[in-house]
Order: sequence, then C-alpha cells, then structure tokens
Amino acid sequence: MAEQTEQKPIPFPVLGEPLGHLLTALGHKLSREWPAKYKQVTGGRQIFVVHTRVALHTFNSALYLCGDVPPDPRRRREFAVSLPPLNRALLDSLFTIMFIIEDIPGRCEWFWEADWREARLDLERYTNEYGKDVAWQPYLANLSALSDLGQELARLTPEQVAKPRGLRSWLNPGAMWRHGVALDNLPPDRAFMKFLDDFLYIDLSQQTHLGGYGILKRCGILVDEAEALTDTETQFDKYRRQQLGIMTVLVLALATEIQNHFQFELHENLDLLYIWNIAKSCLGIAAEFYDRRYRNLLGG
Repeated sequence: MAEQTEQKPIPFPVLGEPLGHLLTALGHKLSREWPAKYKQVTGGRQIFVVHTRVALHTFNSALYLCGDVPPDPRRRREFAVSLPPLNRALLDSLFTIMFIIEDIPGRCEWFWEADWREARLDLERYTNEYGKDVAWQPYLANLSALSDLGQELARLTPEQVAKPRGLRSWLNPGAMWRHGVALDNLPPDRAFMKFLDDFLYIDLSQQTHLGGYGILKRCGILVDEAEALTDTETQFDKYRRQQLGIMTVLVLALATEIQNHFQFELHENLDLLYIWNIAKSCLGIAAEFYDRRYRNLLGG
C-alpha cells in the first residue's frame, strides 16, 4: 500500500460534509426507491439501508471523537486508538455489500439463512446451559420468538429448521474474495477485495484483537506517552490522520459501490468523481483505491 510521505491536511469541510450528505442521500434512496426488480428479495432493502446508515453514523462519530471541530476540551488525542475497530467494522460492511451486489437475490437469501443459523444455535446453547435458570426465562423466550420470526424471514423449510447446523454460514472477508472463482484469474471486484484483505483487513484485525503485533501498531504510542518520551503529540497526530483517512476512503468506497450498482439520481453536489478527486488529493490511500478500482468503475 502506498505510504503518504507528506502529512497533508484533510479538508473535512469540503470532503467530509459532501461524503456525509452522500451517505444520507443513499440511505433515503435505498429506503424509498428500492428497485422493483428486487421487490421480492426478502430483507434486501434492509441490509443495504442498515449498512449505509451505520457507515454514516460511524463516520460522524469518528469525526467528533478525533476531529478538530467543534472545539471540545473533553476530546483527547488518545481517542485515536479507538478507531481501528471502527474501521474494521466498516471494512466488513464494504466486503459484505460488494459480495451481495454480485447476486442480490441469492446472497440476501444466504445472508438471512446464516443469520437464522447463528440465532438458532445461540438459542440451543443457552437453553442447554441456562434453561432451568428462572432468571434466564424472559431472555430465552424473547430469543425463541426472534428465532421463529427469522425462520419466516429466511423462508426456511421444516427440514432446514430441524438441522440448523447443516445451514450455510456467512463467509468471512478472506473467503469472500476466493468464493467460486479461479484464484489465478480474479475478476476486478474480487481482485480489489483480495487487496483489501491483504493490506487492510489483516492489519485492522491485528489492531482490533490486540495481539502482540497489533498492540505494537495500535498502542505503542501509549507506551511512549506513559514513559514520558518526547514527540508523542506528533505520533498521535500522524496515527489519527492515518485512521481517519482509512475511514474516509472506506466510507467513500462503500457509497461508490452502492451508487454504481443502483444508479440513483443524485443531486449534482454529490458527484462521486468530485469527492474522489478531493480525497485522493490529500490521502495516499484514496489515490490507491481510485487507481485500483474506482477510476475504471466511474470512468474517470
């Protein structure tokens, strides 16, 4: 992945605001203008709306935690270490949306089947362990009701319901880019997903789980600060910009994948090429994303 040699300011008034407006608009479009050809896809609209709106709220949360405005004395530079798990979650969303877009009817069916499988296995496990505990009865009753509702949503047969362990699990990102393709001849979207897995997902997972290498990358600055070493302020600022840059480009990529597929009519101020041009002028990771996928996707 390209390393940004010079720390350029991230112009969030001209980058973050249109990006936030774009996500808001896409959430409204998905909710209110869900395409007729996908009308019979159970739960399809909900998947896309939720991922879009969670991305928006995650982005706005990060900007408040680690941004510069509005001024807030309670905002600490150390808050930057909270960003890798948020970026990991956004990357999961990007993988999921790209994978579902390949076959929206089939992948949505798979998604809800896997969702019900997890809920049912949780119900079985909790019932076996805590089924005789009076305090657990309201929780188990609620989970049982949700399982029944999910069974209808996933359109499962009685045979499938009887054998939940035989149902499909949802793939993790590392399996998504490999699924059903020749590994020596990946299509463009899968090649990009492989790049994301290699250079972002593994790194963000290490930082999220705080293994030895992950602690070094995510929390090494905290050790320097605790030992009163010099220049930790510069280190925190660099780390904050890096993680905010990753988040910005992940959110922009998610919005681009959705808009490219659905082709909603958006206000001219929400032009994707315009937002990408701003992003790649100040973020090395945005330039790399753009060159690897979005230049061809957007015809830029």
